[in-house]
Amino acid sequence: MRVKGTNTTRARRKKMIKLAKGYRGQRHINYKVAKQQVWKSWFYAFRDRKTTKRNFRKLWIARINAAARMNGLSYSRFMNGLALMGSTLNRKMLADLAISDASAFASLAEAAKKALADNGQIVHEITPATTEKEIKINVVEKAVKVASSEKPTDKNTVAEIKAYLSENNIEFAASAKKADLLALV
Repeated sequence: MRVKGTNTTRARRKKMIKLAKGYRGQRHINYKVAKQQVWKSWFYAFRDRKTTKRNFRKLWIARINAAARMNGLSYSRFMNGLALMGSTLNRKMLADLAISDASAFASLAEAAKKALADNGQIVHEITPATTEKEIKINVVEKAVKVASSEKPTDKNTVAEIKAYLSENNIEFAASAKKADLLALV
C-alpha cells in the first residue's frame, strides 16, 4: 500500500502554511497557493532590501544637494571638494549634518571650496534658490464666521458657539457639550 501523506509531508506543509499566516483568502489556507505566495514574498523581500538602500542613497543625495546649493556649490562640486580634502564622511552623515547642524555643513562647504581652489579648479558661486538660511513656518488660525449680533442656534457648530461666547465674555468650560453651551447663550 502506498502512503502519500506521512508525518514528514504534514510537517513540511504546516511549516509553509505557518509562514503564510496573515495572508488573505486561499493564500493562508491552501498549501499550493500558500507556497506560491511565500516564495513570491521571499522574492519581494530580497529585491526590496536592495531597493531600500537605493532609496535612502537618493534621499541623502537630495538633502546634501539642497544644503550644498544653499552654500553656493553644486552637489558634484561639493563632493569633489570633500574628496580633494580627504574627508571620510559618508553621504548618510553629510545628510544628517545638512539637516541637524547647518553651520557645521556650511564650514564643510567652505573647506570644500578652498580645496577646489587649491587644486586649481575654478569655483563658480551658485545662486541658491532661496536666500533664507532657516525655514520659518507660520500657522494661520482659521477664522470662525459668526455674526456677533446673531445668537447661535443648534445648527451652529460647537466652535462657532464657543467663539460667540468668547466675544461676549461669557465663561464656559472647555469640555462643555453643545447643549450646555447653548444654555449659556
